[in-house]
Amino acid sequence: MAPHMEELKTLDSRVVEKIVMKQWWGLARDIIAKSHIQRVDLSFAVRKAVRVLKDEADELLRTLNPKYGVASQVSPAFQWAQNDTSVFLTIKYTVRWNAPGALEVTDPNVIITGNTFNFTGEGKHSNNKYKYTLSLKFFDNLSEPMSTWSTASVGKLSVTLRKKWPRKWPRLLANKKAKITNMHVWMEMQEKLDSSLGGQTTASNSPVTCAAAEKLYCLATDTCKKSANCSQCPGKPIPKVEESLCSGMPGEKASISFSDSDMGENELGGELKINKARHEFDIDHYMVYFGKDERSKLEMADGKPYLIGSVVPTGSDTELNLPMNTALPEGATHVLVFSKNEYGEYAIPGNSLLTDAVLPKSKPGSMQFEDEDGEVGEVSGTVTIGRAADESRVNDYALHWGRTATRKLHSASFIRDVPKQNDGDPTHYIARNTKIPDHATHLLAYTKNEHGEHPSTVSLKIVDNTKPCREQDAENCPVGVFITGVFDAADHDHQAKVQVVRAADEEDVSHYSLYWGRSNDCEGGQAGAKNGHIKDLEKGDADLEWMVPQILPTTTKDSKYVLVFSKNKYGESEFCRSAELENLVKLEL
Repeated sequence: MAPHMEELKTLDSRVVEKIVMKQWWGLARDIIAKSHIQRVDLSFAVRKAVRVLKDEADELLRTLNPKYGVASQVSPAFQWAQNDTSVFLTIKYTVRWNAPGALEVTDPNVIITGNTFNFTGEGKHSNNKYKYTLSLKFFDNLSEPMSTWSTASVGKLSVTLRKKWPRKWPRLLANKKAKITNMHVWMEMQEKLDSSLGGQTTASNSPVTCAAAEKLYCLATDTCKKSANCSQCPGKPIPKVEESLCSGMPGEKASISFSDSDMGENELGGELKINKARHEFDIDHYMVYFGKDERSKLEMADGKPYLIGSVVPTGSDTELNLPMNTALPEGATHVLVFSKNEYGEYAIPGNSLLTDAVLPKSKPGSMQFEDEDGEVGEVSGTVTIGRAADESRVNDYALHWGRTATRKLHSASFIRDVPKQNDGDPTHYIARNTKIPDHATHLLAYTKNEHGEHPSTVSLKIVDNTKPCREQDAENCPVGVFITGVFDAADHDHQAKVQVVRAADEEDVSHYSLYWGRSNDCEGGQAGAKNGHIKDLEKGDADLEWMVPQILPTTTKDSKYVLVFSKNKYGESEFCRSAELENLVKLEL
């Protein structure tokens, strides 16, 4: 070991286990001491080896008991609960529910047949070996393929037994007089399951209890009858002695639903969903056909009914796959499901109307939109969607936000469905202050009907139009505003005027708006600064001047400034320039 003592992190953990198993205690302690210095964690390997040694030592001590090798056979304690479809068991590896027991069993074996349940397994507890054996005969039959069990819980076996017929049992065991001292009702579980049993009538008999009286069970009346009296069992006149049943053709139908997932015209595909009959005890198969109405099977050219397929009852709702691209048979209007057993089919089928799902045949023709909201990151205005070339299968036009010209946003892309118009192109108004979603770059429009949207779209890149002068010193803000001249009521030869110094960049400017102002707070467009609109000057005016009239409106009495804002069709700037009115004090008000 010397070459490895200074590099323990390269040492295989199995070497450490072997050293401990050989009980080389001095070497083991030296390695552990060095592992602390080298910061190498050997705890898992050491603990594993020590545990094996301890188990072997404990087993040696137990063999001092001459009876240890012989396992005592005991019946384990268990709890049970039920809902309408299943019985739930929890088996504890101990003779009394509140007593300690084995933490696990070896070779657990579970056998479920008919109405019987058998469990065996061996475990150890308190230096003794036990063979746990539990054999139960239930009130009614079980569905073995649908029943499951597991040893996942420490010290317990969990079992779910599927009832052959969904209904409420009056008790767990077939023999009402049987007493098992370590059997308990699983109250905590039963309280949770009682809601599924609400309103259900408790069964009085079963094939199991009737067989004990050498009679046959009639489910329709929940009674036991002599085989000669099965004629008195509604719909089940045939004695089936080997199953202790009065039998006959199925007495109930299932229901069926189908939504076509194949969007090709005159083609079908998707899952046929079969909602099971209330009682499936006498149903061997669900037969699914194309129908020419809600009760009659469609016949093929050779006169045989057009069978789609069949499924075996499972105790739950089930499905039958109809392959994609299945041709829609001529004359087929429904899908039908018949309950069937060895005696025939139930006369009345479950049915579902066939609807051939076909998407719209063409995408929208065009799309137009101009943002009228001057705020950054917001849009507003009317979206006009050009009608599709073929609107025969179009109900609506779906409007979405797009992350590209062909792809919707990953989430929250939908804006709204715009109804098709009989005359003219459909339109939708996007309200003011509508925020553009993160990552949205386009508007997308699809044709749509009840089956979905056409896969192709028409798109329009979003142009976020904005009003000018969005910052105080932007290039498209007016440079300034000045008042020149003094008007004197006694001197009609003088005229005052307001002159605007145009913006350095007028590309996004159409007008300059003049206002009277109570203050000159021009940073952020305080609403209280304005005191009445004067006029708009077109940027094309050569002088950008306004001649002050000799008589001013009385609304300007509290005004101390003239304000000017740049403007375009998307809005007016919130920032302005100002000039004082002190030179106009001689004006008549």
